[in-house]
Amino acid sequence: MKGKYAIVDLGSNSVRMIIMQVNEDGSYRMIDQVKAMVRLSQGMGPEGLLKEAAIKRTIEALSLFNKLMKVHEADHTFLVATAAVRLAKNQQEFLLRVSSETGLEFRVITGEEEAFYAYLGVINTIYIENCLIIDIGGASTEIILVENRSLKEAISLPFGAVSLTETYLNGGKTATAAELKALEKFIKDKLKNVEWLQKSKGLPLVGLGGTIRTLAKIDRKKIGFPLSSLHNYQMDRNEVIDAYNQVINKDLNEIKKIAGITKDRADIIVGGLAPVKILIEYLKIEKLVISGNGVREGLFYEHYMKYAGEGLLVRDVMQHSIDNILSIYGSNQKHSQQVKKLSMALFEQMVELHGLTSAERRLLEAASQLHDIGNYVDYYNHHKHGFYLVLNSRINGLRNRELVMCAFIVAMHREVEFKENWKNYKMLIDKQDYDMILKLRVFLQIAEKLDRSESSTVKDINCQILEDDVIIKLISDGSPELEMAAAMQYAKEFKKTFNKSLYIF
Repeated sequence: MKGKYAIVDLGSNSVRMIIMQVNEDGSYRMIDQVKAMVRLSQGMGPEGLLKEAAIKRTIEALSLFNKLMKVHEADHTFLVATAAVRLAKNQQEFLLRVSSETGLEFRVITGEEEAFYAYLGVINTIYIENCLIIDIGGASTEIILVENRSLKEAISLPFGAVSLTETYLNGGKTATAAELKALEKFIKDKLKNVEWLQKSKGLPLVGLGGTIRTLAKIDRKKIGFPLSSLHNYQMDRNEVIDAYNQVINKDLNEIKKIAGITKDRADIIVGGLAPVKILIEYLKIEKLVISGNGVREGLFYEHYMKYAGEGLLVRDVMQHSIDNILSIYGSNQKHSQQVKKLSMALFEQMVELHGLTSAERRLLEAASQLHDIGNYVDYYNHHKHGFYLVLNSRINGLRNRELVMCAFIVAMHREVEFKENWKNYKMLIDKQDYDMILKLRVFLQIAEKLDRSESSTVKDINCQILEDDVIIKLISDGSPELEMAAAMQYAKEFKKTFNKSLYIF
């Protein structure tokens, strides 16, 4: 399992590669990624032939990708081609040219396989039980129904951002009202032919692909979103429709000026967004969740999980992600688990005091394990380093709001003051959220000090809530004086937060 994995997705609009490194302990991380907008499906038309100009662009890009694989000394390569090659009548000639000129051997996957890999990439990195997934490529669109995290239905429709643009939108020039009407009717008619879609009414929609990410970038720029990651970024139906209306009412030069849209995608953005907009209206969907992961990540998980012997789905998206991060940052995992155990005990035994819910418990569960990852940078100010690392480590299973809250809890786990103003993130959290952070950080502060020696001296705790006091009795096989004295440093903070005096015995 250890080694470097180069995974290439040769699509109709772009070719993309990620290089993943798997370490001896099973932890993994992406160490490089690259993309090239090759427009392989451009000009295929009804005859279904890949054109020479597109083939040359693609081979040039793949030659560079191959050099990058060699630089990284990739141990394993997984190379797949999707809709454009799948539909091309000159498929074999193209694949032979790629092989002879670049040395790369591609496997052409079916639409169903493409949908399956998209599903794996999503379900292993976003915590969601039931949803509809849409993956819009250049020449195909995959739609997947997920129930209880299992793939129930999937279909690959033979249209995408490039093919729709060429067929209905005059190659990306300003669309007329008649062209838009014809485009939307075509998509809606195709959707009506998929009978099982009716089961999906009202479910959240998870979108992936370059067009969907562009949609999120438009929205992020418009509202001044404070984080850079688009994974698990969420939009409501009105925001999606507003973004669509924004691009259809502009000519190509105006579209290129819209913040968030790259120039190499501007001409196909209308054709790419139309299926999302129509699907949302057709099924009365209220929420769109953007996934930064798709086919490439799905291919990785297929092989990684098989080697790990755990089936194809991670059992707990958040915990799997946290375990991986702790390994990458070389954290003391025994200490992390002990602090988590004690934090959970404090939270659960003081429910009547704090009145928080299982959602906040989950935040404390994450923060208690990640509280020391800033040590990877340096011990001094490791709480500040931890804040930055949490915000930028893409903790799967947490929404952006939860990620910010988790980062603040981690940053405030020490007696040293953390001065970052929560109002810098007021787009995601409010005063009520910050008050919850202050409560949760007290539990983490106490729990961490109850393992001050990092030797699990305190085996368990028993909390007693009285009218004016809270008594924590330590259950230990040894002598927990060090832990007791360290935890009592936060008695004043506890009193300020919960209006009760704290005693630890």
